[in-house]
Amino acid sequence: AGSILSVIVTPNSIGVGSSGSVCGLFGAKIAEALCRSRESKKNSQKELSHAILCEQFGSTLCSVILILVFSFIPYVDWAAHMGGLMGGFVVGLMIFSLKVKTFRWKIGMFAFGFLFAVIGFSTGVLHMIQETKAGVAQEMEDVCGYYMNYFPDYECNCMLGRHQEQDDGDE
Repeated sequence: AGSILSVIVTPNSIGVGSSGSVCGLFGAKIAEALCRSRESKKNSQKELSHAILCEQFGSTLCSVILILVFSFIPYVDWAAHMGGLMGGFVVGLMIFSLKVKTFRWKIGMFAFGFLFAVIGFSTGVLHMIQETKAGVAQEMEDVCGYYMNYFPDYECNCMLGRHQEQDDGDE
């Protein structure tokens, strides 16, 4: 998810590293804390478990805030961080909602995660496919135009149909 958002937001740059996937793990941890917060606190062991969960949630949230603050310095791919965080959260919501005891919350959280995962991933992939097709055609037009200017006998295969249509229109 981080790479998808990175490609959409900054299509002409190269991103390297694993920080987007680490942010995805943080997003999944936040989803786990959200899902487990629905557990009952009937005995002392459950209360202790809930207190530990709150501590983990606080430290995870602090880490996420620090990562997001430092994501906006030069040469850091903030889109990969945000996409990883969102992708990890929705996938984590789907996974950890299965352990929720209340059926209504289980279905609600899973449906929310599934809906946003499908919408986010399909929108991102469709956007990348459409942009790639348009971008490649534009780049090839520039390349073919360059060669045609300097080599009069050059015949561009990628635009052969277009040039034949133009030649037919000139006659």
